[in-house]
Amino acid sequence: MCSIFKVSRSGYYNWRNSTASPQSVRKALLLQRITYHFNDNQGRIGSPTVTILLRQEGHKGSERTVGKYMRELGLRYGRG
Repeated sequence: MCSIFKVSRSGYYNWRNSTASPQSVRKALLLQRITYHFNDNQGRIGSPTVTILLRQEGHKGSERTVGKYMRELGLRYGRG
């Protein structure tokens, strides 16, 4: 199988046995919370408000990062 995908055995096993990085775990949690807050407010909030709600929950992150993640998720304020 490794020869079909053109990867080394050691590379495959390193990938298979690796754990998620703290950054990717944090991003996944933030994406989940951003989606929740956006949908909870019927899509009527933007990144500034979502950032405030996330900070109230104890998450750290800038408004720019939240806006970037919202674009990644396809969440847009006021455009139905």
